[in-house]
Amino acid sequence: MSPINITTSAAANRAATAAAALGSVSGATAFKVDSPYVRYADGAIESDYMYDTTIVSRDAETGQLKAKPTKVHYQFQTKTSVGRVGLMLVGWGGNNGSTVTAAILANKQGISWETRKGTQEPNYFGSVMMASTVKLGVDENLRDVYVPFNEVVPMAHPNDVVIGGWDINSMNIGEAMRRAQVLPVDLQRRVYDELKVLKPLPSVYYPDFIAANQEERADNVLRGTKQEHLEQLRRDIREFKQTNGLDRVIVMWTANTERYADIIAG
Repeated sequence: MSPINITTSAAANRAATAAAALGSVSGATAFKVDSPYVRYADGAIESDYMYDTTIVSRDAETGQLKAKPTKVHYQFQTKTSVGRVGLMLVGWGGNNGSTVTAAILANKQGISWETRKGTQEPNYFGSVMMASTVKLGVDENLRDVYVPFNEVVPMAHPNDVVIGGWDINSMNIGEAMRRAQVLPVDLQRRVYDELKVLKPLPSVYYPDFIAANQEERADNVLRGTKQEHLEQLRRDIREFKQTNGLDRVIVMWTANTERYADIIAG
């Protein structure tokens, strides 16, 4: 693994940020660590880290505190093969889920759209992972050295992620995107046809844990006991992983966070 694209200075930092936002090779890293505490093994990066902390105890007789500096040895292993990643969103049809799905589709397919100021090309500006850099250190001239955040360790590129999920409302993701009214109208028009074929899986609906204004939308819910709900969700994840040939699945909460609660005295 040879070092690539290491940049220096503030100007280079901005250049690295722009390059990162345009997308990097999935799983690539921008540097190699030369340290006895880091090992590049077959398929993994292994590292040792000594964490300095202080253990405080109190003398039983005098009550005096005793501080004892201590080192804790941690060992980390990072796989160099990212694999195929799936993302299952809880509340896929909400503002967050439908918008991020549309945005990734636009980036993946290079879909541009018209605005008042002209044609807008898709990018990942605003994404911490895709459009920011990290200071790696300084070079021999004591100038700061920056690398793209998404190349610090092997990471999945958003364009390669397979998206699915659940929602208590049966509306397809295309219509959900329109309902959200977040994205520019022309972008909505250009991605709608591909999003309208995506439909969320039935979800869990417990009124006590969801804002009351969501009740009228709840037409896509699981029936049965809580244990049956749990088994169905597990089954959904397994089937999603198998159907799409995924190595791992990430489940992310994007649903309504409000919970109905009674006001209880005290």
